[in-house]
Amino acid sequence: MVYTNGRAAGNSVVRGPWPARLKPLDDESLSSWLVRASLANRSTPSQIVNHVWPKWRAWTRDVDRGLDVSQTNALTQISTLHPEVIKQMLLAPIVQKITGKDSLSNSIAWKWVVQRSTRSVNTNRSTQFCPECLRTDHKPYLRLKWRLSFITICTKHQVELLDCCPQCGESVEIHKLKRGKLKYCAHCRWDISDTDTVNCNPGILILTEQLISELRNKEKAESKFELLRFTIALLRRLTDSKYAITDPLLLSLAAQTDECRLSDIRRLSFDWLNSDDRRNLLTMTAPLIELPPKELASVLLNSGIPIGRLRSFVPHLPKSLEQHFPRRETKSCRLNKTSPKSSLKPTPKRLVQRRWETFLKKHGLS
Repeated sequence: MVYTNGRAAGNSVVRGPWPARLKPLDDESLSSWLVRASLANRSTPSQIVNHVWPKWRAWTRDVDRGLDVSQTNALTQISTLHPEVIKQMLLAPIVQKITGKDSLSNSIAWKWVVQRSTRSVNTNRSTQFCPECLRTDHKPYLRLKWRLSFITICTKHQVELLDCCPQCGESVEIHKLKRGKLKYCAHCRWDISDTDTVNCNPGILILTEQLISELRNKEKAESKFELLRFTIALLRRLTDSKYAITDPLLLSLAAQTDECRLSDIRRLSFDWLNSDDRRNLLTMTAPLIELPPKELASVLLNSGIPIGRLRSFVPHLPKSLEQHFPRRETKSCRLNKTSPKSSLKPTPKRLVQRRWETFLKKHGLS
């Protein structure tokens, strides 16, 4: 039996396996699987998570990020899924590869994850989807990779992803569904796969395929995403730059950023942007990422933007570019440059005496 409020003291929840035990589909996210499991067991997503985690309001958090040991064990006990299977539905292993960090803090936003802005149980455009995938799925479900901020297209169908209902414009909030399938809007009940799709730009298709491929190698992934982060930061500052840009490629990209009005969202982190804005940035980033590191460094060094300004775009310049940039002056080097002051000749004695006499006269002491 599953109770509506599993946290209430009077509700003694039976801790046994669910009658309908669903296996995760290929690349399915945990949130998608939880909703499918709840509907298959004639329950609701809220009731299911209250049953599994009575003291945790899961839908006010981002359940796709990760689970601790006790939360994983509770889900394993009820779903009969192996912990490794549950781990494959989470974002943590992917983000660890991208950032090169073995441990991630749960108290801060994770890089390269579409941020889930939550107020109570209401979310804001954090769920992306491919209409073609949902239309052709025998069992419609949400892919884990759609939660990554650098993925804004479907590489299978080569179309742009959406992040809101095409009918009512509301966010896709599958955790509010009480019946039906995941391809229905929880607000207006519209089939979100029933819409015209837009073919993606060839450049962003190649870039996205490369980024997905790099995830297989931790070292390559860390280097590639360092460069991607830098180029995105560069693009977002081109129109805001006070310096005269001379490179033709950067001038062209600056014009495109103006056209897309990216300056209107410059204060928002990349991971907080909607699908359209992130896709525009990635499309403009593609020509820069395609350049060999040495050639890209040459473009930047001859762009008219000071080296110090370029270095300030990110905390650390990508290693692939650093080796082609002039070395930073160390503190000792700077001291040596200013050392000539110490070798200046002393002030002549006559000049000192004259200044002293002037001082005495000024203060009536002579």
